[in-house]
Amino acid sequence: MYNDIVIVMNHLKINDLAKELSGDAPGSELYLRNYHKAQLQVEKMLSKDERQMYRVLAKEWTEKKLPEDMQKRYVHGNGPSRLKLTYSSH
Repeated sequence: MYNDIVIVMNHLKINDLAKELSGDAPGSELYLRNYHKAQLQVEKMLSKDERQMYRVLAKEWTEKKLPEDMQKRYVHGNGPSRLKLTYSSH
């Protein structure tokens, strides 16, 4: 769950880095082969506070079901920007 949160909250950075590493367009085979490497590099660049926040979210969402209002907003939202908005409103 922690890695899922890292990806959702940082997908733009990961996408940009995967494009840079691959030198190719998103969705291409080369891009996809570099996506995980980009994800790991972005995770290493997270601040201590960001890592802690993501771990807390992962634990909370693993132990409890995500609150219904957040589920609805996230499902009908637009990915990480919606998740950030949802999280910051609580």
